[in-house]
Amino acid sequence: MNAIDVIGTGLGRDDLTPKHLELIRACDILVGGERHLKWFDGLGKQTIPIKGPIAEVVEAIREKMGRNRMVVLASGDPLFYGIGSTLIQYFDKAQLNIHSNISSVSAAFAAIKEPWHDALVISLHGRKGAETLSFSRFSSKDKIAFLTSPDMHPGVIAEMLGREDIYDFRLCVLENLGARDLERISWFENTDLVSRQTFRDPNIVILLRRSVQTPTVSRETYIGMEDSLFTHSKGLITKSEVRCISISKLKLVKKDHVLWDIGSGSGSVGIEASFLIPRGLVYAVEKHPGRIQDMVQNINNFNCSNVKAVNAEFPAGIEDFKTPDRIFIGGGGENLAGIMDVCCERLAPAGRIVVNTVLLQTIATTLAGLEKHGFSTEAVQVQVSRSKAMPYGDRLEASNPVWIISGVKQG
Repeated sequence: MNAIDVIGTGLGRDDLTPKHLELIRACDILVGGERHLKWFDGLGKQTIPIKGPIAEVVEAIREKMGRNRMVVLASGDPLFYGIGSTLIQYFDKAQLNIHSNISSVSAAFAAIKEPWHDALVISLHGRKGAETLSFSRFSSKDKIAFLTSPDMHPGVIAEMLGREDIYDFRLCVLENLGARDLERISWFENTDLVSRQTFRDPNIVILLRRSVQTPTVSRETYIGMEDSLFTHSKGLITKSEVRCISISKLKLVKKDHVLWDIGSGSGSVGIEASFLIPRGLVYAVEKHPGRIQDMVQNINNFNCSNVKAVNAEFPAGIEDFKTPDRIFIGGGGENLAGIMDVCCERLAPAGRIVVNTVLLQTIATTLAGLEKHGFSTEAVQVQVSRSKAMPYGDRLEASNPVWIISGVKQG
């Protein structure tokens, strides 16, 4: 039985090599889209057009592959979202010879002279509407290529970016790559302008993150900075050692996490957490105006552009907050139970809540609130003692013990 030669056509007929053309001339049956088959009308080959349900095309190939030499023409590269990927689901791999070629994505990055080994490629074929794709999951990437479709066109991608308040990408639309008279490459610094235009199919959209200068701060930053580096009143600050453990329990593993810091005080936890989520956002909520002034001074001092100070008594004013991936509660007071209910409901699936407290009564309230909403929980007691100079040596001075309670939402 003859193997089927699956040949990638790249961007057009000019990308076919002499080897490819020799296989096409020698075959008995040519399979492909109507556009591809027209290239070889003059050869007088028996043809099987690729249209309608793919199962019918596969059945037609099976019927005639026994004694016939067969070539399948594939757009771009056969195994890059192409017909080759479909055929290997229906035929044994030994029955297929795959001949690679230029993919539309490799051609697109070559056209804009940009390396693409670190790019994320997303196919939008078969999707319906912007609601089918959550762009926030991909926004930590610096380069993203979208294979568009008539339903998921560049305007839908621009709408998706605006809906999720993502504006740090340049957007490039590449239309009809390889077609000399129709090829067009358009760049947009303002993605809102994309939705006002129409683009010819086929097209590809590439997002490139704008280069951002690392902000300069007045001192080195790190997790667990000395308390004295923060402006705070009456010692109302999460101590540096406790801060380290609390932030570790938040498990900020993605650069674009959204963190709610409730009862933020001086903002020390939210500010240090923001170093770990440079593409994310911290909502630092504090009800006392005096402490807000301290927090704003600290935010400015460390140049934390992704920390938003909110002077409100939680949960007032959170309607416009983005859904949190992580929540830190450093102060809840007598309304802690109500705060826990709101936080547990608003937290994203598989999100984490971390609560710090020095009060025994708060431990029970926190654990009860987490367990009520089906969270798995963990409690850790931290006791820190610091050295203090004496006339003939040093002694240890103990700080108040702190309970750090963590909860993980199901999902």
